[in-house]
Amino acid sequence: MVRANQRQLLTIFLIVFIDLLGFGLILPLLPYIAEKYSASPVTIGLLTATYSLFQFLAGPILGRLSDRFGRRKILILSQLGSVAGYLLLGIAHSLPLLFLARLIDGVTGGNISIAQAVMADLTDKKTRAKGMGLLGAAFGLGFMLGPAMGGFLSRYGFATPAFFAAGVGLITTITTALFLQETVNLRVAKKDPRTKFSWANLRTILTTRPISDLVIAFFLLSLAFSGMQGVYALFVQVKFGWGPTEVGYLFALVGIVAIIAQLKILPTLLSRYGQRTTLKISVPLLAAGFGIVSLAPNVTIMLLANTLIPLGNALANPTITAIATESIPPDEYGETLGILQSAGSLGRIFGPIIAGELFARFNHTAPFQVSTLIFIFVAIWILPRITRKSTY
Repeated sequence: MVRANQRQLLTIFLIVFIDLLGFGLILPLLPYIAEKYSASPVTIGLLTATYSLFQFLAGPILGRLSDRFGRRKILILSQLGSVAGYLLLGIAHSLPLLFLARLIDGVTGGNISIAQAVMADLTDKKTRAKGMGLLGAAFGLGFMLGPAMGGFLSRYGFATPAFFAAGVGLITTITTALFLQETVNLRVAKKDPRTKFSWANLRTILTTRPISDLVIAFFLLSLAFSGMQGVYALFVQVKFGWGPTEVGYLFALVGIVAIIAQLKILPTLLSRYGQRTTLKISVPLLAAGFGIVSLAPNVTIMLLANTLIPLGNALANPTITAIATESIPPDEYGETLGILQSAGSLGRIFGPIIAGELFARFNHTAPFQVSTLIFIFVAIWILPRITRKSTY
């Protein structure tokens, strides 16, 4: 890391942590909230996908706006949108309002890609993957505490976690406004024609390797992973009779493993083997985790398998993000990372829908088995192109 930026690194770490704390409060509870209005598994999948659909549409635009007008300003606007979405979720009394709440949060949901752009601004190529891993640790910490808190607060009604998440979002916004310094030279950026949003530039980025391969990989990984998020609560409800509290604790376990992986295991693997080998290790771990969960005969085996899933995910995401910034100039960080996150959002649109349909049409293990096959495909066909240095 660049020593002069240690305060900035801590600030962006705290922003992502608090932001994901609010997000984690809500995510495991969405299926139970929707079930109050007799939503089917497919409808629940659509509700989960709504956020990602509008994040997919807005991601590259928000990223490019941050390139041109500054990370700090766009990050604050994005956070305020999340607050509005949580408040509406808390007062919603019908399925249409639930969908509207997720739509609002999705349109302004560029928080993570903008935070990644800040991290890219503050690090160089040698330290970037570790920097993204630091953000991943903040993500995991928020995701660990959020679901557990959400499960506890849900005892007082499903509106309580939503309002609490809105309060957490306000804290995030205030933290950003007070402590995050702008990392973009605004005088230069506003005059630079390259920072204007352009469909032609977007097409160029999407067709340039390794970005094109990374986008495909990130889409498929998100597709497979989000299927679990969409139906996991229903899966353990059917298999073990679990409710919101137990699901919250399970997601907390996922967060703990993710934190350890981001802060300890990822830096070790990067130092010894580099980014591309670390990426090649990550996807088979995801395949193994999902495969074992689908076949787990008891809670103990399932919990053991659930350590492989966050471990693989924690290794994959930071390395993909770091590789994506290797061959682009700083004035394209926001848009490029926005595109990458949009690919993830696109996967999260279809992942829950497909998983919900598989769950309804076949059985509770089908979504996990299909995800396992997707991970195997990525490991065999996509990763070799990304990890082959001679490609670029």
